[in-house]
Amino acid sequence: MFESILTKLKSENQIGLDNINDQDRLIIKKVMRSLSFFRVNSFDSQIIQRDLIGMAQELQIRNSSLSENIGDDLKSFTANIVEGSNGPCYREIILRFILKLSGFFFIWFSALSLLAYGSIRWESNPIIFFYFTGTVLLSFVSEGLIEPLYITETGIKKNLHTILSAILFIALTSMVLLINDRSNTMQINSGIIIPISGVIYLISTYLNNMNIYRLAKQRKYESMNLE
Repeated sequence: MFESILTKLKSENQIGLDNINDQDRLIIKKVMRSLSFFRVNSFDSQIIQRDLIGMAQELQIRNSSLSENIGDDLKSFTANIVEGSNGPCYREIILRFILKLSGFFFIWFSALSLLAYGSIRWESNPIIFFYFTGTVLLSFVSEGLIEPLYITETGIKKNLHTILSAILFIALTSMVLLINDRSNTMQINSGIIIPISGVIYLISTYLNNMNIYRLAKQRKYESMNLE
């Protein structure tokens, strides 16, 4: 499998972050946490981070800083960046959810088989599939949509994402406990679930890398047309 262009960009950006002052580094990290894949595709977000690092380095040479130029309105600054970007890639969103779901299914069913039941076959209520899928979905939405909306807020608002995520998780757990029928069980065959989820994870990883490569080529093509 070819080296992920996104991984290379992230590595270069990490080196750049290490060479700017702490305050500008914190600002860039906040901006990047708000630029989730629900708002900007992963390749564009790394290009944006590279540009912000370059801006911070240039300002540092002029005895200034990114924090001085942005001021206190980080939310508006981030909103302008999102507006000027190519936006999210819905293919990426779907692939990343499949990646997260298959990865967690692989881990959870492996752990249950090895640590809880000591066997690849065990009895459980089929609602376990709904609960696991719901948990992954809530985590996916919380990390990719709810947290980024509040990360640039100040005061108590910046912690609202934690409260909202906790409420949603408690609601899901309560609903599952209420509708759970302990007498309605089925045999779970982890010997099928584990390899299938593993294969899906690997295929999704490959497709996601291919999609990032497509986004990179598309951006390069757009840049050539603008010149």
